[in-house]
Amino acid sequence: MAYQNGDKVIGNTDGTRMIRDLEVRHCRALVAVHEGGGIGAAARALGVAQSTVSETLSSLERLVGVPMTLRRAGREAVLSAGGEAMLPHARSLIAASEAALAVGKQPGQATIKLGTVESISSYLLPGPLGAFRRHWPGADVRIAIGLCEDLRKRVTDGDLDAALTIEGASSDDDNDLALVALRLVVAPHHALASKVVAPRDLAGRTALLSDAEGAFNKLVYAWLGDTAHPPRLESAGSVEGVKRGVLAGAAIGVLPNYAVADELSAGTLIALRSAVPLPCVALRLTTLRPLPQGSPLASLIEHVRKTLPAD
Repeated sequence: MAYQNGDKVIGNTDGTRMIRDLEVRHCRALVAVHEGGGIGAAARALGVAQSTVSETLSSLERLVGVPMTLRRAGREAVLSAGGEAMLPHARSLIAASEAALAVGKQPGQATIKLGTVESISSYLLPGPLGAFRRHWPGADVRIAIGLCEDLRKRVTDGDLDAALTIEGASSDDDNDLALVALRLVVAPHHALASKVVAPRDLAGRTALLSDAEGAFNKLVYAWLGDTAHPPRLESAGSVEGVKRGVLAGAAIGVLPNYAVADELSAGTLIALRSAVPLPCVALRLTTLRPLPQGSPLASLIEHVRKTLPAD
């Protein structure tokens, strides 16, 4: 066999040609340079020396026969036109490799640590989790309940694989799985139950939220605008606490539609009709890196996505 510059076998001693393969290490280096904006950042992201990244890219260039980066005096390297063209194929090969490794594991080895807020865990996850477990019977899904900010930090710190949180809606965030309508709900006997309300009609009243420090708080205040006497926002501690508080008195509950859909359908709670449209919230996925296609976590999120309500 014959070798050249430390690369893969490119020929036999009898002169016959052998196939040269694109390797996952080539793809990871290419993607890391693109995402990090240079060799140094790519090396830090991959946990290797800069010389290793440079040599990997040189190996790739020898393999495909075109430059992968452009060197700029005094500045970091950037991908060449050839590197940019190869980028989607590199991502696909990385995803295929990670998916193959995930599928190759024994079923009991798949552990998913998913953080979420209480309303999502109670009202959105049961169905998708049941479907997921039928496809991945050996997977161990561990759900952690917390506040949105804390959950995002735990993903960043590596304590969680992913988090599903409720955030203010953004038109350009690719991590938003769905937009969900907010509802102002009251007991059937409430004085506002049969009226079309405007923000001023809530002046001086009590509004119950499951978490008065979360995204709903900011959205409600934004919806109220310059109301002279805004309602008092109080925390009930949980979605069920909001519902019980609404039924027990004159409070107005602020809940996502999915958490109160059954009660609205049954008529045990009433959604106030609003003259000013209420804002939507986004169900947002937070991960450290893109999910490998075919992995258990990607499968779980896909099951969640398929069952999300269309508000």
